[in-house]
Amino acid sequence: MGRLQLFEIHDQAWCPPSLRDALTDFLQFTISLGRSYAPVVPLLRDAITRTGATRVVDLCSGAGGPWRTLRQELGVPVTLTDKYPNRSASAGALPFHPEPIDATAVPAQLHGFRTLFTSFHHFRPGEARAILADAVRRRQGIGVFEISRRAPLEIAVIALTWLAVLALVPFIRPLRWSRLAWTYLPPVLPFVGVFDGVVSCLRTYSPAELRELLRGLDTYDWEVGVTRGRWSPLAVTYLVGVPKR
Repeated sequence: MGRLQLFEIHDQAWCPPSLRDALTDFLQFTISLGRSYAPVVPLLRDAITRTGATRVVDLCSGAGGPWRTLRQELGVPVTLTDKYPNRSASAGALPFHPEPIDATAVPAQLHGFRTLFTSFHHFRPGEARAILADAVRRRQGIGVFEISRRAPLEIAVIALTWLAVLALVPFIRPLRWSRLAWTYLPPVLPFVGVFDGVVSCLRTYSPAELRELLRGLDTYDWEVGVTRGRWSPLAVTYLVGVPKR
């Protein structure tokens, strides 16, 4: 089955900010709890070292994705950015750029190795290529990482994980009453999470589709593949690019 360009509810401008924040908070919580992106740490560390970057600029950060744990393993400063900055994440330990950031045209002052976790699938092919081309134009390294795939196992695991929101939301910190309300009065967050989670899988680029986006970007060394942690049911599809020496 080919990639489907569907829509996710929390992408829409009409989605209430508190609901969008609740969704990205839960996504960050489960990604950190399951250490879903642990397998890419050696790959990411090597790429950052090769570029000589002294900072990571994370694009489309949501509530921070895996960075609360990854930053300790990588030992490099991280700046979070997003088109819709998450208010609760902005108050956390990681610095969050306060202004909306367009991943296809990152301001020059936000220099550093660019990363996108669980977010590249949101972009149509033209926009996805523009993100890669902007990194190449600015001579910044870039890494794209996705745990969603167009595969039955990933779709089932992600859908079931979102149903677990009913049990896990009270344990997410900081506690936000708006998050509890969206979960239980009525249970909007579980519905939106399951819907957007399944759609994410159907929108995710395969390795072959990622390679197609790289045509003409020949001044970079690119690595595309799939890796999986020892105990994780979810594989990570990745694309990493650094300037050629």
